Amino acid sequence: MGEATFQRTFAGGELAPALHSRADTVKYVSGLRTCKNAIVLRSGGVANRAGFRFVAECKTNSISVKLIRYVSEVAGESILIEVGNGYLRFFKNGGAVEVSGVPAYNPATDYVIGDLAESGGVNYYCKKDCTGIAPPNATYWYPMPGDLLELPSPFGTSLCEYVQSGRVISLTSGAGVVPPHELIYVDVTKWIIRQVMTEPSLPGPTGVTATAGVAGTMTRKYQVTAGAEDSYEESLPAGTATLPNCGDPTTVAPHIVQWNPVTGAAEYYVYCDPYGNGTFGFVGTATGMTSFRDVGFVPDFSITPPMERELFNASGQYPRCAAVYQQRRFFANTVSDPDAIFGSRVGFTSNFNVSSPLQDDDAITFKVVGNQHNPVRHLVGLKSLIVLTDAGEWTIRGAGGVLTPNSILGDQETYVGVAPEPAPVVVGNSIIYIQTRGAIVRDLRFDQEVEGLAGRDLTIFASHLFDGYTILDMDFQQTPHSIVWLTRSDGTLLGLTYLREQEIWGWHRHTTQASGRFEHVCVVPEQTEDVLYVITRRTIGGAYHRFIERLEARDIFNFAADSFFVDAGLSYDGAPALTFSGLDHIEGERVAILADGQVVSNGYDGAAYTVVGGAVTLPAAASVVHIGLPILWPDIETLSLDVQGSNIRDKLKRIGSLGVLVDTSTLDFWVGRDESTLLQYKELPYEVITTPWTGRAEQALITGYDQEGRVLIRQRNPTPLTVLGILPNVEPGG
Repeated sequence: MGEATFQRTFAGGELAPALHSRADTVKYVSGLRTCKNAIVLRSGGVANRAGFRFVAECKTNSISVKLIRYVSEVAGESILIEVGNGYLRFFKNGGAVEVSGVPAYNPATDYVIGDLAESGGVNYYCKKDCTGIAPPNATYWYPMPGDLLELPSPFGTSLCEYVQSGRVISLTSGAGVVPPHELIYVDVTKWIIRQVMTEPSLPGPTGVTATAGVAGTMTRKYQVTAGAEDSYEESLPAGTATLPNCGDPTTVAPHIVQWNPVTGAAEYYVYCDPYGNGTFGFVGTATGMTSFRDVGFVPDFSITPPMERELFNASGQYPRCAAVYQQRRFFANTVSDPDAIFGSRVGFTSNFNVSSPLQDDDAITFKVVGNQHNPVRHLVGLKSLIVLTDAGEWTIRGAGGVLTPNSILGDQETYVGVAPEPAPVVVGNSIIYIQTRGAIVRDLRFDQEVEGLAGRDLTIFASHLFDGYTILDMDFQQTPHSIVWLTRSDGTLLGLTYLREQEIWGWHRHTTQASGRFEHVCVVPEQTEDVLYVITRRTIGGAYHRFIERLEARDIFNFAADSFFVDAGLSYDGAPALTFSGLDHIEGERVAILADGQVVSNGYDGAAYTVVGGAVTLPAAASVVHIGLPILWPDIETLSLDVQGSNIRDKLKRIGSLGVLVDTSTLDFWVGRDESTLLQYKELPYEVITTPWTGRAEQALITGYDQEGRVLIRQRNPTPLTVLGILPNVEPGG
């Protein structure tokens, strides 16, 4: 029976009560009755989650505050961004980004958006290009608090969606009430935030004139555009030169077209309308000069100058979501056209111009037309452009795989529908999203059997975690354990360990003290792993406070003293000391303390330590100390003992002892049949309880006969516990 009852994996995660009799499923064999404040590892084990380190209190205490990220190409340079009512703040590797050496304001300097200047002891951010306009001036300058890097945000309390491409983050208003903006990374302490322009980066040439080489009775018109250096992006024409009373030009007597030079132009393109039809055809290119000799070139009317389009410039026309796909930037869902999608020109993400007739690289505009109304909620660029709408999921592609204005093919793949918030996440080649009404999590990927997109309900085995709730926020932590993190409407943090290629998805749930509610999540790739940041709302001193906190990396706990298993916590590493300050953010709260690898208090049992005056005093000096809110006991509880094809579920049984396979754990955990029978593990002579240990720990249990045969493993101390498997010693009864 020991072979049959050895649970080798917990990859199934916490299962709903409705599954507690399904011993015939793989999920039952690998599942748990409870997985609370413990994570399912990608290898199949479970581990008590590490603590959340305190980073900062949010600038404002508004529920509208959220977190976004900038991912750098340089390891360790990625940035967490706090987006609040009218402001942006920046954090790097768990610390606030600060500025230093800001130059004093100089009235002779030509300031541009993103420049910093100091005046009257205050650092200012330049909001709008200016010269000779001194701060303070709310139109041109934004005052920053102290040395913190803080930028103005146009979004107010309108939560924004974001998508990054290169060093540019496209920001859109979730309510569609603010024009789209872009946040551009220059360096860690220099950012540019500005409204998205939908026209070419270069202005068109001005001062276009034409001189006739041959007199006659005809009237010719010319337009000239500029091609930008490096990119050769074409400008709009800035004017038209009319040449009356002219004849057909020749090589001997050409018509001469001239214009003013454009800074940053590599060459110029000349178009002619010789027939008075209002249509200009391409006649030639001028390189290294600002004039053109028309010797009688025949205009090519298949190539015409770009036409100006005004987009996203009025109320009701601001998009709600964005994506990047096939070298185009896409926006979608305006108040006036919720099912409309707008794509930029190929390679030019801020150029939405078109030509007549349409060229393959012109901007794209289309609507999602189906059997139902299809407001576009999210766009995802994968092998196809995936459009997630209220009424279903679509793939948009072009003939031959290339999307063009003349080739837009849309297929509705499913009729499930997606919630407006939060934005979906991409895991490998799968999309994980929240279904309409916000209570079901689904995945979506290409399925060879249906030759299209297909997906699954990922909540079906853990429906108890979702019934009666909605999902508020979501993000994906690829390393180390491939976990999708979600916040639930009641403030619970949910984790989904997801490895599609291994058919693994297991749920776990997490809570926190001080009436804590997890509200937002954001994952930022840092030096060694992806780091989860959260905004938690805590009740401190009878008032709400919103904190930014950072989930500590578990794999750095090489020694017991390194273990960080407290929430809203801070650490000290230095000369031995008794009193530790800087804990004002959890004033009046009872705390857990680990000092030099020894548990001073778990926050529940024994001596009570409370933060007073922002400080805590220990009974003995220590060099490495972690202090914070105690994590509500991590629980790992097995399902009732049941084996398909046997009658063991129906029989009385007792578990006299339990073998626990642990990895890099301190042997101070508790084991029992339930809460009332918990016993703390008693180490053997060769075991050292305070040193992370790997092996099999055997513990006798206080238990009688019952029909369940369940086991509860609990970690009450702020120390590590990783369980790889359990071997219950089952004694059958009648």
